[in-house]
Amino acid sequence: MPLLLIIILGLVQGITEFLPISSSAHLILVPYLLEIDNQGLVIDICLHIGTLLAVVIYFRKELIDYIQAIPSLFRLNTTAAAQDLKKLILATLPIIFVGGLVFLFGISNVLRNLSIIGIATIFFGLLLYFADIKKGDCNSISNSSFRNIFIIGCSQILAIIPGTSRAGIVYTSSRFFNISRIEAAKFSMLLSIPTIIISSFVPLIQLIKEPNIEITFYALLSIIIAFVTAIISINFLLKWVANHTMLPFVIYRLILGTIILIVAL
Repeated sequence: MPLLLIIILGLVQGITEFLPISSSAHLILVPYLLEIDNQGLVIDICLHIGTLLAVVIYFRKELIDYIQAIPSLFRLNTTAAAQDLKKLILATLPIIFVGGLVFLFGISNVLRNLSIIGIATIFFGLLLYFADIKKGDCNSISNSSFRNIFIIGCSQILAIIPGTSRAGIVYTSSRFFNISRIEAAKFSMLLSIPTIIISSFVPLIQLIKEPNIEITFYALLSIIIAFVTAIISINFLLKWVANHTMLPFVIYRLILGTIILIVAL
């Protein structure tokens, strides 16, 4: 496996994981465009672990509050942190169930198709645009109903389709419920934590059971590069959404999706 590919993938993953442009689509496209064999599931997961570490460190204060709130999780009079943690758990349940079925039946391999990626990139880009131009932005995750949070969690299932963007679809569905741009972006990042942890479990066990010095080196390198780049990307996005719309990312998706479809023909 070329070292250059690992470096490029680490940079791409770190940049795209939390932006609404689909990291999975880019991880599929990079080896395709470079005419190199696919990096494999283990490296893909390690790239996601790098971005997981980044979001955990960036939101460490919120996560500490969640951990401290666990003892009061099932009390009638819970803290605000406990209520937010309940919503985070609720929004994660749909992707755990459906994602598990997709993994067991190998459906994800069928979806790694350029035409599907191109269509998803354009369609969900347009959906992002119409959600983001909504005037209302008075809501937060804390004052959103459990019903709305569950629907947002269900929308995350669509991210199984490469080109959709997990961060993008969570942000999109949150904006449809008039959740502010900053709150929607933060929630999409926090939701990545349980999702990545659960999806990483099986491949990591495989790596531990069948150790390979070369793969282990590439795995560690990919984690480090994705981690550093993701920290920068998170900081950039939260500053961006404070004063701007997602229009530049929508335009990027439309151009990228069109190019992908042309290549796929």
